[in-house]
Amino acid sequence: MATTDIYHITGGLKGRPAMAHLGGNSDDYVAVNGHAVARVAANDTVGTYTAWVNISNITGTFTVLGAGDASVVEFLELNIEAGLLTARCTDAAVVQFVTQADAVHFKPHRWYHVAMVQRADGSGVQLFVDGVLIASTNDTATDVNEWYNNLDLIDTFRIGAANKDGANGVTNELSGASGRTKYWSVALTDAEVLQDFQNEAVQAASLQLDIDFVEDLIDAGLGADDGTNTGGGSVLMNNYCEFTSRLRFDTGVPVVADTMVCFADGDNTGHAVIIKAA
Repeated sequence: MATTDIYHITGGLKGRPAMAHLGGNSDDYVAVNGHAVARVAANDTVGTYTAWVNISNITGTFTVLGAGDASVVEFLELNIEAGLLTARCTDAAVVQFVTQADAVHFKPHRWYHVAMVQRADGSGVQLFVDGVLIASTNDTATDVNEWYNNLDLIDTFRIGAANKDGANGVTNELSGASGRTKYWSVALTDAEVLQDFQNEAVQAASLQLDIDFVEDLIDAGLGADDGTNTGGGSVLMNNYCEFTSRLRFDTGVPVVADTMVCFADGDNTGHAVIIKAA
């Protein structure tokens, strides 16, 4: 960016409480290992995960949430892979299912509600975006009913990163932000997934995990499995929005500037004008 060049960033200011993963590739995530251990002990055969997510691009592979093992290749995860919502499960190094959306449903810097439901009915996990069931394909279908009842070795759970290499490594770190994340030990109906998207109370008696990222990582679910921030590149933000995301992640944003002016207009849109980057 040359002297006197101007870079203008704009975006909506309406956001959500979140853990912003500002590094995006530096082993930063939220650990909730007690949740994974509890679900294995409970021998869950069905279940539902929902989460809010805001990604910085649709070219990367980002783990929204992932359960894994520190010493064996065994995992259950929900990813966004090149813009495609994808569920993966491997048991003792054998791939059990890979279920992937048939189309891209995401744009960078926007909040989306995603869900993965295991009904153990032989059809495979169902995937939802913003409360709506989306078309998907079981690309691998060794055992589409696989869930925690068979994943006996799983002992880690991460929001915003995967543990899938059998060596407790950190991969597929999310670039963007993680929002409210929940798990029910039952298979929610389509209507209930939509209710969760609409911020209505759903199945309180089976809600095992509920971390809302409002100022802390306390689990309000029955499991009471609080999260731990594992890296300095992940920061709690009370209002992570489209503008915040673009300001942090848009390529071409200058690192050094002589002048930066931020303001908001009457349409609740934020603006940043950056002049003369070094």
